Amino acid sequence: MSILKIILLIALTKLCTLSLTNADESLLVYTKKINALLSEYHAKNKVAPNPLVDDSVFVRRAYLNIIGRIPTASETIQYIESKDIRKKQKLITSLIGSEGYVSHQYNWWADILRVNTRMQGQSPSNGMAYSNWIKESIRENKSYDNFVRDLITAEGMIDENGAVGFYLRDRGMELDHLATTAQVFLGTQLVCAQCHDHPFDDWSQMDYYELAAFSTPVRSVRRTESMDKAIQIAQKQMKLPRGNKGKASDIRKNKTRQLQRAFQGLTDNFRNSIVRETRTPLKLPDDYQYEDAKPNDIVLPSTPFGQNVKVTNSDSRIEAYANWMTSPDNPRFTKTIVNRIWKKVFGVGLYEPVDKIDDTTKPADAKLMAYLEQLMVDLNYDMRKFNAVLYNTDVFTRESQSFELNVGETFYFQGPRFQRMSAEQIWDSVVSMIRSDLDEVPENSSYSPRLKAWEKLNQQSPEALIKRSREVATFNRETLKKLDQFREQVKEVISKKKEDEALVLAKRILNFNQKATAEYARLTYWDPSDLKGYFRTPFRNTPRALAAELKKAFPGQKYPNLYKQVANSKMKSQAAKKQKGGNQKPRFDKRDRIFRGYVRASEISSPAPDGHFLRDFGQSDRSLIENANYKASTTQALSMMNGDFLKFLMNPNSVISQKMNTAGDSDELIDLIYLTVFSRYPTLLEKSLLRDEAAISGEMAARSILWSTLNTQQFLFIQ
Repeated sequence: MSILKIILLIALTKLCTLSLTNADESLLVYTKKINALLSEYHAKNKVAPNPLVDDSVFVRRAYLNIIGRIPTASETIQYIESKDIRKKQKLITSLIGSEGYVSHQYNWWADILRVNTRMQGQSPSNGMAYSNWIKESIRENKSYDNFVRDLITAEGMIDENGAVGFYLRDRGMELDHLATTAQVFLGTQLVCAQCHDHPFDDWSQMDYYELAAFSTPVRSVRRTESMDKAIQIAQKQMKLPRGNKGKASDIRKNKTRQLQRAFQGLTDNFRNSIVRETRTPLKLPDDYQYEDAKPNDIVLPSTPFGQNVKVTNSDSRIEAYANWMTSPDNPRFTKTIVNRIWKKVFGVGLYEPVDKIDDTTKPADAKLMAYLEQLMVDLNYDMRKFNAVLYNTDVFTRESQSFELNVGETFYFQGPRFQRMSAEQIWDSVVSMIRSDLDEVPENSSYSPRLKAWEKLNQQSPEALIKRSREVATFNRETLKKLDQFREQVKEVISKKKEDEALVLAKRILNFNQKATAEYARLTYWDPSDLKGYFRTPFRNTPRALAAELKKAFPGQKYPNLYKQVANSKMKSQAAKKQKGGNQKPRFDKRDRIFRGYVRASEISSPAPDGHFLRDFGQSDRSLIENANYKASTTQALSMMNGDFLKFLMNPNSVISQKMNTAGDSDELIDLIYLTVFSRYPTLLEKSLLRDEAAISGEMAARSILWSTLNTQQFLFIQ
């Protein structure tokens, strides 16, 4: 590189640093305004803010709140020993810009959006695509209004657009989906109005259905728009009259249904993965009992508050819905996200509960709430900037305040609320003592055989789709005919006890299934060499069932695996090389083998399986919005005392174990454990007591002291 390029690079780096610093300084103006409003609020209520915390408490609090884990011993020491007068601001900026922020924000959103990576009746890849889309949106700092807009208007195949998971999460429950959407993004609970006029709010059942009429047409579908066009072309080719009655009409409908079924064969392996806005009307329920309409009347979309939005039949309802939802003029959209973030930072919302905002509820401080709403709009819904403003406030540096969220009690924000870590924070804090690569960006392969097939399908013209659907139908008929022949052969072999022919016949059947599946994949635009996991065919169960009959009748033979992957090993090998780029060997990381499963909570299936540490400590089951449980239990105590994680902490390859093994004496060992677990140095009394423990325990001292500190309330709570 030339000297000129080096000079330019250095200059550019300084310019970017200067710009970042200036941006941070501008945010402090907003922080000072919030500080002034809180001071005014405290004075009005005759309360004083809590004392300031020391550096060790602050650094632990900042790490846990912003990136969801405790700081390492070295991170704590670096912060405590720093003499920089702006070190708090710099730490907050650094943490908010890190991958740990992405992980922790994702956990928060997964709880709010009820993200389930094992959505019932769907491919596991659907849930992962949705999860990865949320993480990437956080990583790129997508503005909140665009984040919500992308979810509301999501369409297409989920491998192509992960936001489609927003609708697939509640597939088949369109009316319920409307209730959760309003609760999440508008802070409004209107689920009661689905069945009757709301008893405590100004919501009628008609209001509910009119709002639902915007989004209920968005559904999981089996056909693409090009297929709809193909059906129209085919209908014209049939040269049948369009009469509504009579034999001709019945013939037309029957042929149309046949064509639709043929098209579904092309998209069979995309089922429960495609979402688009349909023209399906919403009707009132059979038991609708109010005088403003009759049961089963078609409902036209309309908004219950804010700007009155109505759409015609030619307009996109979902686009109009998204425009209304995310508008700064919507009286509850900005208010709700501001309140949710405020609660995440300080433990209590200005409105409580955060999702029961109506015309009668009042915030703790109306002036502060109004300022925060305007600030969010002025920042163009920039989530990182808004978080930075709140974390830099004076109240975040104050001692925490004990408070129970009981009705009628007031929290005066003299400091953040004293609370236990979430299940995800506890888990990630423990894993941070095991792995050093916790905050690296995870490797997510963007390669998807299903997406590749989907793109190829969408490139086809309506005429090509009609031709291919007929080819698929012909192939299926021939395949089923061949399987009928195999069925007769199996009956004959079993009835005549031809044991010597059983194994040969079983292999022929399974080999036929393998070739037929590969051909079916090709006809439906899949690459046969790319088939992985479960691949659906109309004949998938019969070959295995026939081979199983032979195996049961003649168990003495060594039969091939009935569930063998379709693509042969040579094809797989070629596909793998193509995917990885030639003959490159996959990267092998020893830590992945030793500490398998000990990764960020955000990288584990959502929710974690029953019995997992996360579930024992109250992780939400993702069935309800923000359904996590922070209550202590016997299971949690037993898990901390006897859980497998201590074995991994003491593994010679873990971060904490390697550091403890290098400690020069018991004092250094005690300092290391305290700085790691509590983010502080031990007191003189604590150190003197633990010296005696170290002398008694000998080689087991490290394990004993570490176990003791992890089983304290001091570790589990955020001061």
